[in-house]
Amino acid sequence: MARLRSPNFPGLSLEEAVESAREIFDKSRHAEIPREVVAKDLGYSGLTGRSVVILGALNQYGLVENTSKGQMKVSQLAADILHGYPESVRLEALYKAGREPSLFKAIFDKFDNHIPSDNAVRSFLIQSGFTNDGAEKALKTFLETNRFLEIKGANESYGVAQESAQESALENVTLAQIPTAQESASKEKSTIGSAIFWSKGELDFNLSSAGLAVTGATNSATELKAFIAKLQALVVLLPDLENEH
Repeated sequence: MARLRSPNFPGLSLEEAVESAREIFDKSRHAEIPREVVAKDLGYSGLTGRSVVILGALNQYGLVENTSKGQMKVSQLAADILHGYPESVRLEALYKAGREPSLFKAIFDKFDNHIPSDNAVRSFLIQSGFTNDGAEKALKTFLETNRFLEIKGANESYGVAQESAQESALENVTLAQIPTAQESASKEKSTIGSAIFWSKGELDFNLSSAGLAVTGATNSATELKAFIAKLQALVVLLPDLENEH
């Protein structure tokens, strides 16, 4: 009688996989290297049973890429987790890695993007073809991964929390007093001493994971004050670099 096998799932939690990726990255960075060499970098004699499990888990989390036959390299996702800056880049990478395994995606799809109870996950795994032992191991990996994400602040609510924070800040910005088009037009040109300043484009900003970019020009004090109020409302979304050193 053939031995029953459970569907594929990561043999490591995300925390363990990240530490393995760190070992590889510290030695090879993004270089393409043979899988056997990667296994040796992790302390194994070669492609043993355990090292294959580890490399498989790294692949499922998206922390390594298979570049050609027998060759692999550390992914950009892993590099963002290990050395991403600002902090939002690292957290987003962790969140993506935690959702990358196909089994984890299936669980979140089944339970409307929420982490269900242990029994609910266990029942889902059994119905999906897992043996009792396989279901317990997969459940343990799933729970440990999500516990790790929660501790790091990159759990299932991370993406929503980031969105809400930005939307809240932008809503506050719209409450700032903004000069009307007529007021701006009436001050299209002003003279300070012997210099003449002309408007060259509406003041605007773009907030992304790379930081805050400011564009435009103005010669209106009222318009500038309103724009400063917008920027002040965005301060809470940017990292305090002085406190990080």
